[in-house]
Amino acid sequence: MTSFQATPSGAQPDDEIVTRVGAAAGKVARIQQEFTMQSQAEPEPEVRDTLARRARADAERAIDEQGLSVADYNAVLTAAETDESLEQRLLEAAREIF
Repeated sequence: MTSFQATPSGAQPDDEIVTRVGAAAGKVARIQQEFTMQSQAEPEPEVRDTLARRARADAERAIDEQGLSVADYNAVLTAAETDESLEQRLLEAAREIF
């Protein structure tokens, strides 16, 4: 499994990791969008809870399919919050996949 750890020195993840995180992020965004639409249409709290668990499992599977751990996925996204260049690389990678 590929790994990335954010460092204070500002180390950038390599292109492979950016591509994988971008692909996973695109899939996770779609899962979140679908969950939101289904959840808003569902009046039963128990069903909404089931939908939320399913969405979380689907998101974790999408991340895993890219060969990433959830921790590494989150680390790259967190690093992108303060690094505009990394954010752009992720967006470009996500666009190339989809």
